[in-house]
Amino acid sequence: MTPWKPRKIIFIGSQTPLLKILAKENETEVISSASFLSTIAARFTPDLIVFDSIQDTDIIEVRKIERLVFVPVLIIAESFKELNNLNSISDFSNVIICNETVSCTEEFVERLKSLMTKKQAVLPARTGAIVKYTILYMNKNFQRKITRKNLASQVGMDEDYLTRIFRYEMGVGISGYLSHLRLSEAERFLVFTGMKIQDIAKECGFSNSSYFINSYRKKFGISPGAIRKGR
Repeated sequence: MTPWKPRKIIFIGSQTPLLKILAKENETEVISSASFLSTIAARFTPDLIVFDSIQDTDIIEVRKIERLVFVPVLIIAESFKELNNLNSISDFSNVIICNETVSCTEEFVERLKSLMTKKQAVLPARTGAIVKYTILYMNKNFQRKITRKNLASQVGMDEDYLTRIFRYEMGVGISGYLSHLRLSEAERFLVFTGMKIQDIAKECGFSNSSYFINSYRKKFGISPGAIRKGR
């Protein structure tokens, strides 16, 4: 196996959980605003730029700098339920969006590695927009039953094609991405509400409480009930 060569990554905004993961093997730098990018670009060209919010004006600032025109941009957010500017975001090339809970998964981190080493490029903007709209739909509707057929219908694509481009772009399949979303929401309900576990399972889109409990234990290594006992 080829030793990993540390990459240069710029985080703009608050320190997301992904920062701690990527900082273990890479050179990371955190800045508060995209306005500082020109100063950084004078010193080096980063392999990845990470935003903690979605603003098309910030991406415009990035692309104005010649050395950063083709640098991949990752936008992380806890939720993408409201993306009024998704159309303008989707017009930019080399831009990926990802929910915070998914960004910390091993599959997505591996995807970022393949991106930074140029082994696997970002999808073309028009194709990538399909993936972004799929993520937006899942964010808004994870409480409901969502199938591949349903998603494909929403974005006007063939099921197999959507499945293929989604996994390529995100490093994780549609069902896996959706499961991470649901479990992340369920964890918030467990911590901040007194709802019954079976009600949380239903509220977060799980078919039954047994499936929810097993999924939760697999992801977090602890049962939903144990979380509350430790509070």
